[in-house]
Amino acid sequence: MEARVNRYLIWTGPAMVLIWFATFIFVMGWFPPSAPSASAEEIRDLYAGDTTAIRIGLVIVMAASALLVTWAGAIAHVLWHIDGAKVLAAVQLVSCGLLSLEFITPIGVWMAAAFRFDDRSAEVTEALHDVGWILFVTVIWSLIVQMVCIVVAIFIDRRPEPALPRWLGYLTAWAAVLILPAGMVLFFKEGAFAWNGVIGIYVPLAAFAIWMGTLSYQVHLSLTRQIESEGRAA
Repeated sequence: MEARVNRYLIWTGPAMVLIWFATFIFVMGWFPPSAPSASAEEIRDLYAGDTTAIRIGLVIVMAASALLVTWAGAIAHVLWHIDGAKVLAAVQLVSCGLLSLEFITPIGVWMAAAFRFDDRSAEVTEALHDVGWILFVTVIWSLIVQMVCIVVAIFIDRRPEPALPRWLGYLTAWAAVLILPAGMVLFFKEGAFAWNGVIGIYVPLAAFAIWMGTLSYQVHLSLTRQIESEGRAA
């Protein structure tokens, strides 16, 4: 029964990403992101453009961020059955839980910016907006820890029929490398490495989305095999 539940939970991660993209693009109008070089007046105008939609969108993406926990729980179930990977399963679960909080924090900062933007100076709103984007894009380190745990767990699984294929370990490692530049956006206000640049956000986002979708599908297959094996044993 537990495997059956986790087979549904594993898709909460991709669901979160879809909700994020739909909300940032169609509800808030925040994707592509605002430029780090934008003036304080431009940022204030951004919040004034459709304040209600922005506030609703922020509530949606904050709620969706919690789905990372259920997603990581399903991954932990699969890793737990690998000999020697129980601690790795626990660490990746905790790391992803932290990642969820790390996404919720900048969303909360944006909420504060949207709450009273018309009663304060544009510079304060700009500062809050900057804090939000810097935190949102640079919080990759808990994710990197999670990915490392998954890579190690995959490579130590020496069973004839491993829980997850070895090529997924290499894909995870490459995705981690491609995500790393997101942690450097603090140093750039324009160009490819800025938080609205190709290397600063688009490449990391693409790597994260492709990795999450692929990992979720492979975990789904692993759970399906486990369910079939338990059915034969019964």
